[in-house]
Amino acid sequence: MPVNATVPAVAAGAVANVLVRFPGCTTAKVKVAQAGQSLSDDLDRVAAVRSVLGAGGRVRVDANGAWSVEQALHALGAFAPYELEYAEQPCATVAELAAVRAGLARAGVSTLIAADESLRKADDPARVVLAGAADILVLKVAPLGGVTRALAIAAACGLPVVVSSALDTSIGIRAGIALAAALPALPYACGLGTASLLGADVVRSPLLPAAGVIQVGPVLADAELLAAAAAPAGRRRWWLERLRRCHDVLAAAAATDSPP
Repeated sequence: MPVNATVPAVAAGAVANVLVRFPGCTTAKVKVAQAGQSLSDDLDRVAAVRSVLGAGGRVRVDANGAWSVEQALHALGAFAPYELEYAEQPCATVAELAAVRAGLARAGVSTLIAADESLRKADDPARVVLAGAADILVLKVAPLGGVTRALAIAAACGLPVVVSSALDTSIGIRAGIALAAALPALPYACGLGTASLLGADVVRSPLLPAAGVIQVGPVLADAELLAAAAAPAGRRRWWLERLRRCHDVLAAAAATDSPP
C-alpha cells in the first residue's frame, strides 16, 4: 500500500532527517499553520521538502483548520510555486472550505482542497460535497466508526479518497489498509505510514514504510507490549465512564427511534 511521509512543524533544517524515517516515500504531508509559527516558517519547511523530494515528488500541506479564509487564500497562493498536490483542511468549517475553494479558482490557483475534520465532525458528511467545499475526502477508520461506515461515506460522497491514520498503532493502521484495499480506486498515497512517529507500538513488527509502501499482511497485538502501553487506572476509568455515557445516549435514541 503506497504511503506518504509526514513532516511535523519542524524547522526547515530538520526536514531531511524527518524524511529519512520514511524510506522510499515520494509523497510528503507537511504540517503548517502551527501556533507560534509564521507563514515564512511554513514556506521554508515546504521548500525544504520539495528540495528533498525533487520535482517528481508530491507535496501536500495540512493546516488542521487553523486559517481564516483570507489567511488560507494568501498562504495557498504563496505555496503555488511548490505545486502542492492538495491542501488538507485549511479552514475549520464547511462554509469556509467552500469559500477557499472558490477563491482559489478565481485567483487561478489550481491547489485542490481536502476535507478531514469538517467531514468526520459533520452530522451529514455529504454536506461537504453539496457545498462544493472539497475535491478530496480524507477518511480515518477509527473516528468515522469503522471500515464499513467509511466505505459508505466514500460511496455517498463520490469524491476521490485519501485513507489516513489517526496516529494509530499498527492495529489501527491495519484497519486503514483494509479500508484502502476495499476502495474501488486509490489515486493518492495513504497517510498510513505514521507508526514511526510513535514512541512504541503494540506489535512486534510494526507496519512501517519501506520503499514507499507498507506491506499488507496480518498483525497481532503482543500481550507484553499491550501491558506496557496500558493507560493509568484513572484514565481507564475515564474512558469506561465515557463509553457508558455514550451507550446510554444511543440506547435512549434507539428506544425512541430517533437519532442521538
